[in-house]
Amino acid sequence: MDLEQTIVAISSAPGIGGRSIIRLSGNEAVRLAMSVTTQPDEVTFATSQVAQREIRLPGERKLMADFWIWPTSRSYTKQPQVEIHLLGSRAIADLVLIDLRRAGARLAQPGEFTMRAFLAGRLDLTQAEAVLGVIDAHGEQRFQSALRQLSGGLLGPLQNARNDLIELLALLEAGLDFVEEDIEFIELEELRARVTAIHNSLAQLRDQIRSRTTNQPIPKVVLLGLPNAGKSSLFNALAGSDDAITSPISGTTRDFITRKVTWQNIDLELVDTAGHEVFEDGDEIRKFMADQTRFATEDCDVGILCVDAGIGMSDQDRQLSQRIPPDQLLVVATKCDSAESDCPVFAAYATSANTGLGVANLQEAIVSKLTELELTEDAMIPSSAIRCLGAIEETLGALTTCLDGIAGYQSEELIASEIRYAISQLSEVVGAVYTDDILDVIFSRFCIGK
Repeated sequence: MDLEQTIVAISSAPGIGGRSIIRLSGNEAVRLAMSVTTQPDEVTFATSQVAQREIRLPGERKLMADFWIWPTSRSYTKQPQVEIHLLGSRAIADLVLIDLRRAGARLAQPGEFTMRAFLAGRLDLTQAEAVLGVIDAHGEQRFQSALRQLSGGLLGPLQNARNDLIELLALLEAGLDFVEEDIEFIELEELRARVTAIHNSLAQLRDQIRSRTTNQPIPKVVLLGLPNAGKSSLFNALAGSDDAITSPISGTTRDFITRKVTWQNIDLELVDTAGHEVFEDGDEIRKFMADQTRFATEDCDVGILCVDAGIGMSDQDRQLSQRIPPDQLLVVATKCDSAESDCPVFAAYATSANTGLGVANLQEAIVSKLTELELTEDAMIPSSAIRCLGAIEETLGALTTCLDGIAGYQSEELIASEIRYAISQLSEVVGAVYTDDILDVIFSRFCIGK
């Protein structure tokens, strides 16, 4: 990409809206933006401002528009930048875009505005990914997670670890420079303690990312349990539909059924699974059912274990509950049809699909659990998590080798080389160093205009 060229694109979302926005960035952004108006040379803009100008359209037509002008480096891309705010008409925006391209602006490539912001130091790589996370967010909790990442809150632990390692490397290299004078800038025990502390903090961050990040576009809530435990009836009550077939005959549900719902401004996907049964060799149908249930529960955000209140918790129920991490599991008693039914000791919630008992409370509990899991300081959008996990694993490996070298009294040159490698891995995550391949992977998913 030629960073010196002035780029242009429609940055507002497609479809009907109150306004259309055309964005320009580059040294010629202000001049080119003014070239499509009836007063192209009327004034020189020295400070950021909003100006109204009349735009020329084909057929001697004219249209008033707002020009949001950043003539200096105080813009998103740290280049002169202009946004032209028009009436919400894609046809008009296309006409103005054609004129701007004729005047000399190049059509921006996908993600080029955000890439320029990154290359100018306005954003780091995790923040650049968070821009896409904000755009693609499904539901309030994913949106808030992306906003926190965009504000830089998720990068703190990685930056702190990298800064601490840089300081340790500086002390080690200073000692190597004065080795003949026998000057020690950091004692071995202090070095061991500080490297161990960094290792432990990164290991904790790795575990948090693993447990709090999923690749689901929206949260997935899976109902599981033994055959005839009331899963399908509860699914219908929660979803407000009759999608799942219910019957007193065991094994009626043989595949999983999904339904997208929105509760308290949170989008989620409900999944009803086949009942968990022990199958004999050769029973291909029940084996298929078990495989489908296992597939549905592997990457769920919350699991709802349905247990018949009249039967109670069995060993098979306990075995089934082990498929879901404890902090992602809700145990629910079903078929509590009697008004005076108490919640069994094995369950957190008593429900009845027939009377509606406890259904609203369970919906609130699911929303609360999703909020608890998603709206945490360590929540990350999936693309960032994948990159961060790889870099953290490499960093932890280097720090483990470093600690082994300290314990074995190896040379400080070898210890310093491992710390230097750890720094390089963290630097790729925060964007201090990067490769074209990394940038291609990140920005190729953007749309034009962002």
